[in-house]
Order: sequence, then structure tokens, then C-alpha cells
Amino acid sequence: MSIKKQTNGKYLLEMYPNGRTGKRIRKTFTTKSEAARFETYTLEQYNNTPWNPKQDKTRLSELINMWFELHGQSLTGGESSRKKLQAVAEACGDPLAKNFNRAIFTDYRKARLEKVKAKTINNEHTYLNAMFNELVRMEQWPENPIKGLRQLKYIRPDMGFLTPDEIPVLLEELGKSRNPDALLVSKICLSTGCRWGEAESLKAEQVTPHRLRFVRTKGNKVRTVPISKELYNEIPKGKGSLFSSSWGAFRKAIVRAEIELPDGQMSHVLRHTFASHFMQKGGNILVLQQILGHSSITDTMKYSHFAPTHLEDAVRLNPLNAIKNQPKIPTY
Repeated sequence: MSIKKQTNGKYLLEMYPNGRTGKRIRKTFTTKSEAARFETYTLEQYNNTPWNPKQDKTRLSELINMWFELHGQSLTGGESSRKKLQAVAEACGDPLAKNFNRAIFTDYRKARLEKVKAKTINNEHTYLNAMFNELVRMEQWPENPIKGLRQLKYIRPDMGFLTPDEIPVLLEELGKSRNPDALLVSKICLSTGCRWGEAESLKAEQVTPHRLRFVRTKGNKVRTVPISKELYNEIPKGKGSLFSSSWGAFRKAIVRAEIELPDGQMSHVLRHTFASHFMQKGGNILVLQQILGHSSITDTMKYSHFAPTHLEDAVRLNPLNAIKNQPKIPTY
């Protein structure tokens, strides 16, 4: 639905009250306010019509299930997204989908801020926005009710990573763990920059001499990363899955090693450590992007400040330095 000003100064309203597959209404008005009033009136008539397919009292939770059946189940994290969306719907009182709007979601996130951080709410906002956009694209829903709603301002915390002194301490504690897989999974993460889940879910067929192939990644991109001969020899050979779940053992080892990390960053600390040390030693940021599997260089740029020469021109080219290096003009 749109209202556009024409070259003759009038306003053209174009709308599809019954979705893109339904009847199109085009009408010209002298003023924009007249066009908006007519749009509101038409929608009210449409919503009060008994045959309206969106008047079947579909709940937000049911709309989420529709999205999952038509699209979400094909995504790598589709099931996880569905559960998070259903939690949002429940917290909002599971309203009729046609009644869900910015005001309802704004009230939800206001109450939610008392329990979680803004970043968590922004993630939920992203999931919800993506769901409605996909339903609109598939012509299963007329419009995105939260389109244009700004996310909450969020101050990104300092990035946590392990120092050269902390790494051997952690590895020593992991070696004492009852779960032997925790140590090897950690070594794989530190050597390749992969996510914990990517290392823990490795299968024998993904391991070739001095190479690890990661599949079913967050960005749905297959990537292969070289590893040392020493690490390759440590990885068990066989068939199927190589490791059991060992996240709990890793978390306990972090505590025993007395390593303090920013809130919410424990799951990615090994990935951050790889990337940070890679850049500190002069690694190429474009190569790092490929190793980490980032779809956009923007995601990788957060590690750029670790480069030894990062922004060094600020010293060489600042105006104070230029004045200091100017040749002195002799006075007579």
C-alpha cells in the first residue's frame, strides 16, 4: 500500500486490501490526508467483511507456525528462531495476528528490559521483523506491522579474548576435565576460529589430512580451514560424530582457571581469541573473513583494531605533528 505524489500535484493511492493476489485499488485525491482517510476507510470495510481470510482469528503463535512450515524449517537455526518467536508471542498475550502492531511490541520490550539486555530484545526484534517480511514476500500476510520500528540503542561491550598467558592455564584445566572432548574441541576452536558448535558437531568425513571442513554453519556456507599436522593427529579417526557434548566441561574449566569474561561472551571467547591473535600478528583481514565465514567484511572489521599498524597514520598525519616537523624559517 502506498500514497505517492504525482507530477500534477495530486496523490495516487494504490492498495491491495486482500493481498497481492487480490483486487488492486487505485484512486487519485487532491490531498494526501484525503488519500490516507480513504485508505483507512477501505481497510475497515475489508476487516469487517465476513469473507476476509485474515478474519479467521489467526493468533500470532499460529502465524509463527505458518512461517516455520513454509520457510523457517529450511533455515539452519529455524527451530531455534521458532521457539524464540513463540516465547515473544506468549509474552505479548498471543494476540490476534491482525491486531499485532508496534504499540504491542513496544510495550513488550519495555517490560522485557527489566529482565534482559537491549541486545537480546534487538535480536528478538530482528527475528520478528524477518518473519513478517518473509510472509509478505510469500503473499501470506498483507504487511509487516513493525516495519520501520527502530531497535533499541545498544552499547557493545568490550570484546573478551584470552591472553597468551591465559591460554595454557585454560588448556591445563581442560586436561583435568572428566570429559576428554572438551580439550580437543577447544584446541580446534583456537586453531580455526570456528564456533563451539561447529567444532563439537564435526564428523569423521569432514576431517581430511590437515584440513577441517565446516558444514551447516550459521551463514549456511561450507568452509575449509587448514590445521597443523599435530592437531590432525590428535583428532580421532572413525565414522560419524567425533565428539560428545562438552560445553559444560569447558564452562567449568573457565571458572577453575579464574578467567573473567564480559557477560554473554563465553560461547565465543575461543573464536574471538583466534581472530584477535590473528590480527595482532599481522594477519590479512580479508583472509580472516574467509576463515571465520563472515558473509560481510563489516562483521570482520570489529577485529581490525588489533592489527599492529591500525590507524598509525593518526600519529604521522595529525596537524600537531605537521607543525612540529615544519622547517623553521630563520629570522633576521
